[in-house]
Amino acid sequence: MGDVGNVGFFGQQQCNRDTFITITEGELDALAIYEMSGKSWDVVSLRSGASNAAKEIKAQLEWLEGYDTVVLCFDNDKAGDEAVEQVKDLFSPDKLKICKLPLKDASDMLMANRVKDFTQHWWNAKVYRPDGIVAGTDTWDKLVEKRNVKSIPYPWEGLNHITRGHRPYELVTITSGSGMGKSQFIREIEYDLLRRCEGNIGVLALEEDLARTTLGIMSVAANRPLHLEEDTPVDELRPFWETTLGTGRYYLFDHWGSTSADNLLARVRYMAKALDCRYVILDHLSIVVSSQESGDERKAIDEIMTKLRTLVAETGICLFLVSHLRRSQGKAHEDGAQISLGELRGSQAIAQLSDIVIGMERDQQHENEDVRNTTTVRVLKNRYTGETGPACWLAYDRSTGRLSEVANPHIGDDF
Repeated sequence: MGDVGNVGFFGQQQCNRDTFITITEGELDALAIYEMSGKSWDVVSLRSGASNAAKEIKAQLEWLEGYDTVVLCFDNDKAGDEAVEQVKDLFSPDKLKICKLPLKDASDMLMANRVKDFTQHWWNAKVYRPDGIVAGTDTWDKLVEKRNVKSIPYPWEGLNHITRGHRPYELVTITSGSGMGKSQFIREIEYDLLRRCEGNIGVLALEEDLARTTLGIMSVAANRPLHLEEDTPVDELRPFWETTLGTGRYYLFDHWGSTSADNLLARVRYMAKALDCRYVILDHLSIVVSSQESGDERKAIDEIMTKLRTLVAETGICLFLVSHLRRSQGKAHEDGAQISLGELRGSQAIAQLSDIVIGMERDQQHENEDVRNTTTVRVLKNRYTGETGPACWLAYDRSTGRLSEVANPHIGDDF
């Protein structure tokens, strides 16, 4: 009866301002906790349940701040979780603990005679800290997890010498001028991963249709440029398909011209989480950027790279990203000009958010055929070891369509 506006929490008038106070959603839960704790600590309940949690706690916040520790023990359901989200940032640092129970609420714990279990969960409740803030004492498991992550070699020793391979949770950007063989470079890595590793491989090749992508992957296994062998009977292609795409470990994106950033990000997340793709190739970033409606290339790259970086951290994949260069002001990249990080197209976000950046340089018009068909692989950024510079030289064999590591053909040149 009467006005309940200034009544406070259920049970508040019985509190003694001890070290701890627990807040529940309902009156019976408050009574259950009071009984299970041996009447040792103060406990109160919201008057109007989870939906009114923020309003009631704000009204009594000054009173609650008088305790050393406030423990939220809301119901283990959607409404309880939402209520926790609404109120968790109201308290001063290190004041709040959040107790999650294995049953729906404290009353259920008492009726199930799980008093000891409840007590353990209550004492083990974690101190709430805003997202991203981690106590140093909570880092051991992360360290052990990280130490269990092993580097995976590239197919070429020179590149491994500098990078020590690639790892989960890394974003590796591959860049060059036009026609330098980035797609073939990626296919060599894909096939090596297929043979060397167990995880599935996701491929988003935005410049090709599925048939061309499939033939490109099969060509590496066949050691033949199958896409150029137009008269080869289909039956002869089957064995190469079975050892690559037919293994069930490849997943390709049939984009049908739909290359919006959010669409692609959703596909990458699905590949990682639903299809167990531990390695994802996105070839290439420029097509994604060109499809954005804003028209601001720099802003679009910033946004997409930030989302890709977040996605890599969320899923633990290794993402290989192909990116183009801006047009050189001097010697063209297609004529063998050395690449720098500052020449990545659009925004510095590509360089800043990538763990490794690999550049490919080749003089496509050189009079010497060996030089003309040999690519310098240069590490432009290497967050893992810090080492950069020329890593290896890859020669393209027209008869096989493969890239193989060779000695530096530019001996005597300033490379």
